[in-house]
Amino acid sequence: MFSGSSHLSILLVSLIGLVGCAPSGVEVVGETNEKQYQLGQDFKNQGRMEEALGAFERVIDARRDAPESHLEAGYLYLRTFKDPINAIYHFNRYLRLQPHSSQATQVGQLIETAQKEFARQLPAEPYEGSLDRIELMDLIQTLKQENEGLKRELIAATSRVQQLENVLGQARRATHADFIGQNWQSEQIRPSPPLSPQSAPTPTNAPRAYTIRAGDTLSAISKRFYGTPTRWIDIYQANRDRLSSESAIRVGQEIRIP
Repeated sequence: MFSGSSHLSILLVSLIGLVGCAPSGVEVVGETNEKQYQLGQDFKNQGRMEEALGAFERVIDARRDAPESHLEAGYLYLRTFKDPINAIYHFNRYLRLQPHSSQATQVGQLIETAQKEFARQLPAEPYEGSLDRIELMDLIQTLKQENEGLKRELIAATSRVQQLENVLGQARRATHADFIGQNWQSEQIRPSPPLSPQSAPTPTNAPRAYTIRAGDTLSAISKRFYGTPTRWIDIYQANRDRLSSESAIRVGQEIRIP
């Protein structure tokens, strides 16, 4: 059995651990500072109990640790909505999250009250004894907890499926982009169609000699006379006696055009 000081020490160590685990620069918002929790309290003070319950349950859905919201929901289910099964569920969740709180004893008594209320609501037959009714209630509570677990597993599975669909979609988009890129590259390297006889100058019409101008290259000269830069090799071969290489041309030099 732990002493009160031991419980306090354990609680402090746990709180320090939680703060240490928080991402750098991220402020950890306490449950009672949650907007929905405060909204639930406002609704409760105004007598809008259904809206208050909805606000507390949204806090429970959003947080893994929401003992105060479980406690408020338990009160509402027991006192306002006369639903002892849901009340017991939320009271048990509170005790699981805050087993050593100052309200733990009171919450345990509320669970007993809810059990009696459930037994009172059952018809006298076929369950004559209160003990049988309470056992039935425990069974229902167990089934409810199992159902909650299945719901959480379903949500997790749905999230995994969504992640896989996103990955698959990205892979499909990347494959499509690669296909488009390959087609584009094929279009770029596809040879240009030959010029029609009417537009391409013929060798017989080309001048037999040409004087090099500023900015000329053999490819540019080939393009000018033949309509394609690829015949620069023919010009070079025709001028091997004048050119030491395909780039060894100078302004004012005369070359042959084959």
